[in-house]
Amino acid sequence: MTAMPWDKAKLSEKTLELNFASQLNHACGGNLLWFGLTQKQEAKQGFDIATRIGKGLFIVQMKASAHVLQSGERQFKAPHEQLENLRKLTVQGGGTIQKGSIYYAFPVIGTLPELSDYHSVLTNTWLCDVADIPALGVPTTSNGTPRKDGNHYVRVSPGSAPLDSSKPGTATFHSDPVHVEVVNGEKFVHVISREGAARGLLENMTHNQFRRFWKLCQHFHRKAFAVAFVE
Repeated sequence: MTAMPWDKAKLSEKTLELNFASQLNHACGGNLLWFGLTQKQEAKQGFDIATRIGKGLFIVQMKASAHVLQSGERQFKAPHEQLENLRKLTVQGGGTIQKGSIYYAFPVIGTLPELSDYHSVLTNTWLCDVADIPALGVPTTSNGTPRKDGNHYVRVSPGSAPLDSSKPGTATFHSDPVHVEVVNGEKFVHVISREGAARGLLENMTHNQFRRFWKLCQHFHRKAFAVAFVE
């Protein structure tokens, strides 16, 4: 088997997740507790811990991409069914979960050379609040037929590191283009450790409502994780 060239070696979602989590915890003064969402028993224990001692609980769905378009946008994929299910759980989508609780994370670092040049995954990640995503039609191909894989293309801009936290970013969901504002990792730190320390899922879920939380978790890919902010 031929080894992949260094300049084309892609980063896995797990690599990005681990570095994002580590750097976010450091930026928040070590006050974060992390929970995986794959095993029900572990999730219940983690959820109970978070709701008893946390000031805020947030869920992040990590994505990965090394595909940068000529426009400078970086292209990701998001499953339509997952996205719509999550959106409908938010107040804006007709559910009960408040804005500022569930995020998609789109790192603009996707290869080993990019990680070598820019070590901070956190500051070079765009985060999209699921509550800001409007209803989307089924993703289609260029000839208008439904895409077999059921994925939306999501193009984030700017799509390359380093990101400037003072400038806005955009995530554009296709097939019918829908533009959604995103924040970078530096502003996300402010959201969960200052403005949002008492926000997130803990506003409308307690340790006595684990079933609702677990039902929510079923909509996430296995590379999602929950973070509780403590003081």
